[in-house]
Amino acid sequence: MVTNNSIKNNEQYSGGLFQNGNSINLESLINRVKDEDARNLRISRSFQWTYIAIIFLYVALILLESKEEFYSTRTISNVFFILSFIAFSLIFRNGYKEFKSIDYSLPVIEMLRKTAKRYSLSAKKYLTLSIPIILMDVGLTISVYERLQPIDPLSRVLVIQVVYIPVMVISALIGLLVWRKKQKPLRDNALKLIEELEGE
Repeated sequence: MVTNNSIKNNEQYSGGLFQNGNSINLESLINRVKDEDARNLRISRSFQWTYIAIIFLYVALILLESKEEFYSTRTISNVFFILSFIAFSLIFRNGYKEFKSIDYSLPVIEMLRKTAKRYSLSAKKYLTLSIPIILMDVGLTISVYERLQPIDPLSRVLVIQVVYIPVMVISALIGLLVWRKKQKPLRDNALKLIEELEGE
């Protein structure tokens, strides 16, 4: 349980609470949150510029191919890949802006609420990620479709999905495991501390 009746600033928290036998200390939690925020800031910035570089590469490929046949199947598939990369780049750009603007000087409970929200899984996040994933799926389908002759059209699409969907599912599961290990504990501890502080 929280033993102090008040918390002065965000630097001192002499009370503690226990969850599954582990003491949760505000100062320790804030330090772990800062470390995770810094890690995600670096990841967001790196992936944003990586996707920007890939976008330029694909645009260059389209310009080179346009000299021969602008409306070729490969060019159309590359356009969908570019749209997917743009969407991914914007997602990481928004993530970078979010982590860059974090204010740790906010009142304790408000900062904890923002932490819990930041590291919670939501339908909005999944829907946002589904946009570039679907665009990439379309690009891949167009790109590989002609190579699967003489299979009938529907079977070609299904063959591509049989490969693509499991890859995306595995990627999602890896992301979920990372979240459960690194971010879910931060969210859970933040919510527990909020509950304890508001109960004082």
